[in-house]
Amino acid sequence: MSGGFLYRYLVLTAPNGKPFALQPLIVVDQDLAVSLGRPLARVLGLLRRFFPRLLRARMLMAGCLVGNGHFGVTKGFRRRKAFRILAEALFRYAAAEEIALLTIKDFPANERREVEPLVDAGFTRIDGFPPLKMELTFDSFEQYMEERLSKITRKGLRRKLRAAANARPPITLEVRNNCRTVIDEIYPLYLAVAQRSEVAFEVFSREYFLDASLTMPDRCRFFIWRQGGKAIAFSYCTVWNGMIFDNDIGLDYEVAHILHLYYVSFRDILEWALRHGYRSYRTSPFNYDPKMHLRLELEPVDLFVRHRSRFLNFLLRRFAARFSPVRSDPVLRRHYSALP
Repeated sequence: MSGGFLYRYLVLTAPNGKPFALQPLIVVDQDLAVSLGRPLARVLGLLRRFFPRLLRARMLMAGCLVGNGHFGVTKGFRRRKAFRILAEALFRYAAAEEIALLTIKDFPANERREVEPLVDAGFTRIDGFPPLKMELTFDSFEQYMEERLSKITRKGLRRKLRAAANARPPITLEVRNNCRTVIDEIYPLYLAVAQRSEVAFEVFSREYFLDASLTMPDRCRFFIWRQGGKAIAFSYCTVWNGMIFDNDIGLDYEVAHILHLYYVSFRDILEWALRHGYRSYRTSPFNYDPKMHLRLELEPVDLFVRHRSRFLNFLLRRFAARFSPVRSDPVLRRHYSALP
């Protein structure tokens, strides 16, 4: 158990004993009401004074903590068949571990045909919090602003970046693939952002960032912004196959808004990616309003949920849509027509 998560790997094998699929698993005590709006959340808070476990459940999640879910299947094995076997295997494992709720998370919506066997097996599909993406088809940040942004957004962004450029002491940037010597500086910045989030998912531990940089230094990039030697912002990114994934951000809120550090980080990461030949930028869900104004595109993802109890699963099928993350976020509701 690390950071509130229990990690497992599910290996599916053929009758001849050869593995044909691998699926990461996470067991977590999950608050099922994380996507409720504030009015309902306040009501739930009152009810939990008397029923502390209301809308909380030990949950088995198939997928990745960071990024979209990917089901690894060997070449030549039919993916639809693999998903059917996965659904059965997850149900058996959940029963053996006495886990009531099963979730298969964040599979790209354009793969719905492949994952139809999950619905046939009793899972209910709902829209998940979509990550965002932008193809880097420009040569510079200036070209991006000219070609992608509206006049009003472009003017506002330039004003913010100019204010940051005029800051004294000046803001500096370092990029490293190991955070061991700076973890005590950057982790409090991450906590400051995570604890302010209106959507209360699990908070990653210090060891999460340390282990990432130790086990895959070729994939990790830690962007750290300093002022007068003090770390005031950082972003944990991963790189793979021509893409850069902007996973987690940390900010010093004493200066974050004054120096417009979110926009500084966005610009600097894009400029670094362009210099190093990356052609696609991906970023995690949440904080949708500025990202949509920066013309990032929503990348729809699906969650599949099932309860082991037939009766409760019957209710889940009828009411799961009320808990859909897409419907709980005001920015996503405004842009809902952009989702399939």
